[in-house]
Amino acid sequence: MSHSGFVLPVRFLPGLVSVLVAALVFAAACSSKQTEEQGTAAPATATAAAPTAALSRTAPAVPAVPADYAVMYQSLSQALDSWQKQLGAPQPSGATPVFGAHLLVANGNRGTALLAPGTVQVVDASLDSFKKLGVRGVTISISFPLLNADQPNAADYLAFYTTVAQHVRARGLTLAVEQHIAFSGTVFSSIQFDYSKLPFDQFVALFQEMSRKIIDRLHPDFLTLLSEPDTFAKLTGYREASTPQGAAAMIGRVVQGLDRGQTKVGAGAGSWLTNAPDYDTAFVRLGLDYIDLHIYPVTDATIATAQRVVDVAKAAGKPVVLDEAWLFKIGPGERADTAFDQSTEAFRRDTFSFWSPLDARFFGLVAQFARANGIAYVSPFWTTLFWGNVDYSAATKDLPYARLEQMANQAATRALTEGTFTPTGEAYGAAIRGK
Repeated sequence: MSHSGFVLPVRFLPGLVSVLVAALVFAAACSSKQTEEQGTAAPATATAAAPTAALSRTAPAVPAVPADYAVMYQSLSQALDSWQKQLGAPQPSGATPVFGAHLLVANGNRGTALLAPGTVQVVDASLDSFKKLGVRGVTISISFPLLNADQPNAADYLAFYTTVAQHVRARGLTLAVEQHIAFSGTVFSSIQFDYSKLPFDQFVALFQEMSRKIIDRLHPDFLTLLSEPDTFAKLTGYREASTPQGAAAMIGRVVQGLDRGQTKVGAGAGSWLTNAPDYDTAFVRLGLDYIDLHIYPVTDATIATAQRVVDVAKAAGKPVVLDEAWLFKIGPGERADTAFDQSTEAFRRDTFSFWSPLDARFFGLVAQFARANGIAYVSPFWTTLFWGNVDYSAATKDLPYARLEQMANQAATRALTEGTFTPTGEAYGAAIRGK
């Protein structure tokens, strides 16, 4: 899938709500995952167990699973059952991952929306809410070419991200940065850039300069230079980096002579790539500080690949940074390369609240996987759903994605101002605490 988190912009509303809703769009995540086919499943039960609502005074009502989604729900539930069987019972490991979350309001694919008045206000509200949930780190995605000196507003973008980093540090949070390329030419980014007019060697030099700026100005704890090599090759057309050897050669040029300071630098590939371990084997030879991993979707194949990635990293004495993960809502037999077919159907489904019990199980398994394997940092992607979603009903079930997204963002706005969370958000808090 792509985890790509992508969505269409929402309309502005009056006053403060307009600032929050505009900023809390489900920003594109600079990634696109090719999903695996899932097996046929039996129909789901009518309801599912609700996650522990540790941060609310009363547990929310258990949402009913709509008949239209019964097979998909059961298929995803079985995929989680399979992952649980592979993990076995939780075992004390002594490992203490830093549990973070994506700061979507600062996602680089939002382009000039990052510079709108009030964006930093939403950054602060999001960071404070994350801390209340128990989150100890944040991930931001910065898109090439925003920081290029020849790009409009480059100095303003650098100043914005420097401010975000300062506000993250002021709260004692770990800062992880994903250095990505813009999803130019898709519905998932407002940034327009023609990679075909930029020779590959010049791109590498500019990408290295971007790394220097991020390290010098933001001083992140983690800086991921490449996390989805297949997505990178598709968006840019740079065939030079379309193989494990080619991708490693490119990253080797970027890190050569780079003064990392206290920043740990890494690269990796997504779990949907069956040859992800080949990329990681090539990356560990570069002297990187860690191996990066994204988990989408949840199938036996992707989970097996994720474990193989961890094993490659362990054999090389490298930690793993799991800076993107989410339970992608696809059904039996579905394949979705959402970043490139520009479909929003899977993201439309994700806005409904009835998925929260499955999301809770997913977070619990991610946390167990991380603790069992000594993963250094964990960061789920679609964090807007920690604050707002939409109840499935006759009035909402057929609404287009743009409207559902707007409704979810309006609910998130209210939750941020009131200091509350959805059951999905509360479930992540519980996973952090090991509940």
